[in-house]
Amino acid sequence: MMNSFKTNTATEGPKARFMQSISKIALVAVATLGISACSSDDPVTTSGLPTFSAPEVTTRDSGMVVSVRETSDVTIHTLTAPESVFANSTHLIETANSLVAIDTQFLLPNAQDMRAYADGLGKPIERVYITHEHPDHFLGSEAFNDRPVFALQAVSDLIAQNGDAEIAEKQGDFGPANIASTFVVPEIAVPGAVTIDGVAFLLEEVLDAEAQTQLVVKLPNHGVVATGDIVYSGVHLILAGQTDTWTTALQNLATSSAAYPIVLAGHGVPAAPAVYDTNISWLAKARELIDSVDNFADFKQGLVDEFPDLGMDAAIDFVQAILFP
Repeated sequence: MMNSFKTNTATEGPKARFMQSISKIALVAVATLGISACSSDDPVTTSGLPTFSAPEVTTRDSGMVVSVRETSDVTIHTLTAPESVFANSTHLIETANSLVAIDTQFLLPNAQDMRAYADGLGKPIERVYITHEHPDHFLGSEAFNDRPVFALQAVSDLIAQNGDAEIAEKQGDFGPANIASTFVVPEIAVPGAVTIDGVAFLLEEVLDAEAQTQLVVKLPNHGVVATGDIVYSGVHLILAGQTDTWTTALQNLATSSAAYPIVLAGHGVPAAPAVYDTNISWLAKARELIDSVDNFADFKQGLVDEFPDLGMDAAIDFVQAILFP
């Protein structure tokens, strides 16, 4: 039985194969996501940090769920796609005079809806950050091709290398109306501190978690961390990385929970730091089941039984051909 697995590129990785496996799922969900058990409906107050309001949650005509938290000088807008299309979350950090976007959605209609939402705020998008090279995070960049788009060097290189193939494959799966025909090769973001419109951002590189390379974006003076797909909130994980190194990345993030009480996940709604424990436990259970069961049905049922409150259990399906061929 296979005891380890790892993705190599966006086109060849298991996450891409998972996308193929559910391409016949309805592209517009009737039901929308609620706030997960990991999320806090209360104002977030931590000593030395500004107080963010409780989230205001609405649903757009596209089915995307919008969660908004604000404090005196920064507002966080998170747009989360329906579970039937991966519950991808993209984030807008609104400062006094500008916006910073983190990830761009997967389906073109959702990316366009996100851009329309951003434009409706009446402030220019200063820059867009792509956290990693998986197509559900960068293929929506066509909707932002008039704005500066940035990613880490390794991520930008993989997007340039695999972007055309991703478009061809995903248009075949989802149709050209749902997948953009172009993409943006990001400029290079260098890890370190950057100030945008007077707000401090900290860019960090994390290796070998859910993807080979992930950009983590922190707001150290506001207690906000955008984790990319290192963290899933309220939904089952897409097991696209190795459990041990991914767990280490989560543990490292958890050590700074007090300094960053608002967690912006790559999939699912914004969360409190308890989400780290849920993700760590999920990966541990997955590892246990990989070593103990001999069929996919038991593997999936074990995870569903262990985490009955998590949505998007179709995320588990992508490992079937890998672990149980």
